[in-house]
Amino acid sequence: MLKTVATITAATLILTGLTHPLGADESSAEFFRKDREYWSKGLIPPASPSWAGSIDYTAIKSQPRSDVAKMVADEARLRLGVQHVESALRLTKLESGFRCHVLGPKTRHGRAVGPLQVLPSSARALGVYNMQGNCKAQITAGILHMQKCLSVGARAYNQLAACHVAGWGGWNKKLNRKATAYRAQYVRMAQASKPPSWAGTLR
Repeated sequence: MLKTVATITAATLILTGLTHPLGADESSAEFFRKDREYWSKGLIPPASPSWAGSIDYTAIKSQPRSDVAKMVADEARLRLGVQHVESALRLTKLESGFRCHVLGPKTRHGRAVGPLQVLPSSARALGVYNMQGNCKAQITAGILHMQKCLSVGARAYNQLAACHVAGWGGWNKKLNRKATAYRAQYVRMAQASKPPSWAGTLR
């Protein structure tokens, strides 16, 4: 049986942040990091970058975000169909702000990589083995994950978002209380995620 592996957002499931709004350019991982380290302890987080994780500086120089968005749109159009391009752009905006070579927070599953923040184990399950320093492969892994989600019945955008965070085996299943709340919060953030105006020409 194929091991179901969730993509990025494998942060600690502390959900006191439910009452806090997502910043305009804040990633989902950064939101949950603030929840774990500050809100859950009654503290106010300091000003921080709008995305979590770090850049892998051993990789090639990262492409401009407009180029990354175009690559995501092209790959989504090719593999998913034009009707799912906007969904791919919205999830990429939420996960990395259209940045290549982003390394997500350390988790027991490893560190998610790339614009759509896919765990290496998830990428391997989808047949992608060369994500290190390869933005195209990172994007392909994310779009293939979306393709797998579509194949198991996640059609609407909110369903794709749930599948992106909970995996194709957990997007529509009953989970424990914390995991269910975590998935629901991620879907709310995904619904609020809008691509920048210039990305409208890519659809």
